[in-house]
Amino acid sequence: MSHTELPIPNTQKSGALIICLHAGIRREFQDYLSALLGNYIRFDILDPYQIHDPSQIQDYSCILFASSRTREAFPIPVPEHITQLICTRTFNPVSLDQIIRIPQGSSVYLVNDTRDSVLDILGQLKDAGITQYHFVPFYQGCTQTDESIQYAITLGEPQLVPRHVPNVINIGNRIIDISTIHDLCTCFQLPSSLTNQITRTYVNRILQIIQLTGTHYTNYVFSQQLLQAVISNLNVSICLMTDEGRISMVNRAFCQDWNIPENGCMDSLFSSWLPSQYASHNFCQSADYQLVSRSGLRRHLSVLQLSLPGHKPLYLLSSQPVSSSPAPDITPVDVRDPSSDFYRLNSGFDSILSVSGRVLNMLEYARRLALYDFPVLIQGENGTQKKKIATAIHKTSSRRQNPLIIFNSLYTGLEAADQLKLADTGTLLIDGVERLSLSTQDTLISILQNTMDDLDIRIIATTSQDLYQDVLDGRFREELFFLLNAASIDTIPLRERREDIPVLMELFFRELFHDPNIRLKDLISSSLMNFLTNYDYPGNIQELFNLSRYFFSLYSAHPLVLSQLPSYIRSRVNQPVSESSVLKNQVLSLIAETPRIGRGTILTALTEKEIAVSDGKLRGLLKELAEEGLIRVGRTRSGCEITELGLASIRH
Repeated sequence: MSHTELPIPNTQKSGALIICLHAGIRREFQDYLSALLGNYIRFDILDPYQIHDPSQIQDYSCILFASSRTREAFPIPVPEHITQLICTRTFNPVSLDQIIRIPQGSSVYLVNDTRDSVLDILGQLKDAGITQYHFVPFYQGCTQTDESIQYAITLGEPQLVPRHVPNVINIGNRIIDISTIHDLCTCFQLPSSLTNQITRTYVNRILQIIQLTGTHYTNYVFSQQLLQAVISNLNVSICLMTDEGRISMVNRAFCQDWNIPENGCMDSLFSSWLPSQYASHNFCQSADYQLVSRSGLRRHLSVLQLSLPGHKPLYLLSSQPVSSSPAPDITPVDVRDPSSDFYRLNSGFDSILSVSGRVLNMLEYARRLALYDFPVLIQGENGTQKKKIATAIHKTSSRRQNPLIIFNSLYTGLEAADQLKLADTGTLLIDGVERLSLSTQDTLISILQNTMDDLDIRIIATTSQDLYQDVLDGRFREELFFLLNAASIDTIPLRERREDIPVLMELFFRELFHDPNIRLKDLISSSLMNFLTNYDYPGNIQELFNLSRYFFSLYSAHPLVLSQLPSYIRSRVNQPVSESSVLKNQVLSLIAETPRIGRGTILTALTEKEIAVSDGKLRGLLKELAEEGLIRVGRTRSGCEITELGLASIRH
């Protein structure tokens, strides 16, 4: 964390002593406070049971106790000249991203070492608006468990979570609250400008989390006035816009970018402050643009829709300058005017097509993640476009002008080091993170903990496995799992978004035929389309794309039918006729060879093949085949005809 250098005050107070029973938390407190205030205060740490003599503490101006319990356990009296502070702690706001992904209304274990600490964090979660769950306290000494509870939140005590719980969110140790920081600043008489700066940094971080998780909060924690104050103090250019395209909140940097007066612009149309060629556009959609301001400067404009429960959508606008000529990866918004200076960037999200509500929600969440520098873990089955989503996040992020390096999980030693250097200032995409060696995992832990000062890398990782199970089995570092899981995306298999199958297949065909007007119904018969819509696609979208290429190679002016399915799929269609395969296949073959064949002719042909069957049994079999959709039985003397499904079912 970086801070503006301020003059060190003239004070004779020497330092602060942190007293904590837990060695790991002591070190964490020391690192956290030293990063914030280390230029002004020296922070030392001690176990209270190591203190035996007043001389050990007499040179300190302040003692910071980790809790009231620690204060009570302190073995010696504290001299009056030493200020005593009891640390106020709160949960890390970054963990909200993981918590709010739990389905609303779920029962959730809240796990920590003592009952008091569990009740304390329960109150903090409620204060933060997390009231949509039924929290069940669980702490050391609890023995009764509820097998129906599938989720648990723990504060750095995963070993205490009941073993049957499959979904565990470890939000780590609680961080020091801003009120304790203020108490230290007051105690050491630090400049008010430093206190204000620390407050701004803290509130900005809270704001980011609120924006990131806004679609899931049950109430909006900050008032309009506080939100405007925070936006005004951000260094980046930020504007909040209503669903009518009107400015709701804006900061000075954004006004300067677009030549907007700071006074009098509220509730005005954002497009009204742009050159006339943009007047008809309201920018109420998530997208990235290149625009020319009224001063003639070309700028990036990023627009992100924020969907808040019970409220109309808001749009978060941010901007930054670009070079004088358009980047290569852009397209004009108004294709009727190729000379237009109105460009929308091909962010990568535009190429991910879906009409599924679940997928659209997942993509909107991924767009929000692109705004921040969190590490991201993308989990899902093979073929669900994990790498494509990761690429889109990079292309929409502040690092989009810097490299995206795809890291081979088999790299070790010098190869791995070279890839990390190439990704400096950019994004490292680790495809198949579960295959990383333990030594490479240790290197990534160092990067994510900012201990490798010469590298500035955002990490996005993908996995098709249950990574936490790998942690439990000792194949994956637990620390790396929780570092990567700062934000996670779960992709959706194609069998759970069947409405996308015809949409995607038509897109693939249009690309393969180089014809934007081609229609799926002209290429695929209705029976084949019905089968494809209900097929489970173990290979997901990649399998659907490969299948589209296969059909493209077969197409010859007539709609494709079921019998033209690839053999590996066609073998699955045979399953409905597996039990009485000999007789059924003989009957199906006769019907296929002789359209409109009657039952009497079928009976004669079977007798000639020395297959004994009664007329009644054959009548029942034909009825069964018709019910299974393998044949059509006509009325009166029109006989039987085989269907596409029946043709595909015949064993060769």
